[in-house]
Amino acid sequence: MKNKLWFRRKTYGWGWTPITWQGWTVTFVFVAIPLIVKLLVKTLDYPKHVQNFAMLSTLPLVLVGLTVVCLRYGEKPRWQWGLKTTKLSHIDINVTDYKKSVLFYDLILLSLGWDKIVSRIEHTAYTDGTLKIIINPVDDKFKGHGFHRKQVGLNHLAIYAPTKEIVDEFHNEILVANEVPVLYNGPAGDKDYYSVYFEDPDRIKLEVVYAPHYCEKNYWPNTIENNFDPNS
Repeated sequence: MKNKLWFRRKTYGWGWTPITWQGWTVTFVFVAIPLIVKLLVKTLDYPKHVQNFAMLSTLPLVLVGLTVVCLRYGEKPRWQWGLKTTKLSHIDINVTDYKKSVLFYDLILLSLGWDKIVSRIEHTAYTDGTLKIIINPVDDKFKGHGFHRKQVGLNHLAIYAPTKEIVDEFHNEILVANEVPVLYNGPAGDKDYYSVYFEDPDRIKLEVVYAPHYCEKNYWPNTIENNFDPNS
């Protein structure tokens, strides 16, 4: 499981930007390879043009190698010019066992590349850079009410995954390995919508989903025929 992405897609154009120490270390090593090759050739007293040729000849291999690493440990690449950000600000979740829930959301969200930015007695906050999920302890007088997703209120919370493969890895290496209750027999779907459902300690249903066209009008489920008119 990619416990944390090393590279994000570039905001403008095509490619990646390192976002963790692993990503920066890999980038530094690959960038240093041509210089190291030149220094090694120089120590053998070859002419300067041979040194330069040796250095330049490593560039294709460096580029291919770095691209392979970015494909493995980075977001799925695509051309973009600026970021489309959510208009949602945050989602608050009230929990009965605050410590147990924070440990659970550490496991789930940090493995998907989110950051924990605040952890206090009264709340813990995570962010993906545009949206916050905030975990709050419930007062004792409200704990007896419990939670059920079939009642009025939150049904489930869905979190994007960059690829189908990450959904499968998340299921096998995070959920199954940590005995997190998985719903509906595990991951399922197709190239446009592929997800796995599971439950948090309060049985709030969560979903990790690969859905690259989820908000586009020409893709499922937005192509389902309308059969309700609130004005009729």
